[in-house]
Amino acid sequence: MVRYRGKDQIEFGYKNYAEANYGSSPGASPTALFKIGYVKELTPLYDPELNRIHVLRDTTTQAPIAILSRKENVGLRIQWLQGTLGQYWQTCILAGENFFGETKIKRGTDELYLYWTGLKCDVLTVRCSIGEPVLWEGEFIGKLFDTKSSTIHSYGAAPGDPWEWDDAYVQVSENDSVYATIPDVTDWEFRIENRLKPNFTFNATGSKQLTSLEEMEPACTARLTMNLTSDAYLSYLLDQTETYLKLILPDSQWIKFNKGKFALVEPVLKPEDLIACRVQFEGRWHTHSF
Repeated sequence: MVRYRGKDQIEFGYKNYAEANYGSSPGASPTALFKIGYVKELTPLYDPELNRIHVLRDTTTQAPIAILSRKENVGLRIQWLQGTLGQYWQTCILAGENFFGETKIKRGTDELYLYWTGLKCDVLTVRCSIGEPVLWEGEFIGKLFDTKSSTIHSYGAAPGDPWEWDDAYVQVSENDSVYATIPDVTDWEFRIENRLKPNFTFNATGSKQLTSLEEMEPACTARLTMNLTSDAYLSYLLDQTETYLKLILPDSQWIKFNKGKFALVEPVLKPEDLIACRVQFEGRWHTHSF
């Protein structure tokens, strides 16, 4: 018996599909799956929503007559460090595509595979602090989750070196034309929520899996921590100035939150430290270069 551990050979790959082919998979076709970067943490999620069925009893046993599954709730939470790639997962995520995903867990001759279909990103977050690499996190909802003991698929090209904290910075603009780098930022986080609604319907196959995932009202928010150097961002907050916030990333990539406003500018005054300022920003919509 093998006990798998996090230091075993573990790989994750995906194949993207357009909305018209929701829930598709490569099937019996050998496919080179795309890598996303360097995976730090991967958590499969499955909730059958168990329902204890109680009725008027015709026996003395005080128990439900059955435990049934209401519906199948499939998910995946994954964190990764980004390296330069020919195809970025973010390109497909931000385009609203869905994915077949597969994870290989291997030690010696023993191997196990987890796979998903119909994965769509509900929340995409990118964050970084001084001295740390840029960390991405995706929270996904899916259609099917299962396991298998072998695969016909392969995994694509390895990424370049992980993006580091000094590779990224944040800019602000009042007109989407002239941008200025925000000084003294020590911590940042950009978050995009698609607010997906799982759509379950009656069907002829007897499946309790969802039929589709519909994007509701998306939201984009950012959080910054910076050293207080002026009253500029307090003025943005107090005047409710409409601004653009842009995250500059390596490989000429960027994410921009458009026509937003600062929701919080909170200086923290302590005698033993620099005055840190916590800033929250909410954009109306996002654009990107991925």
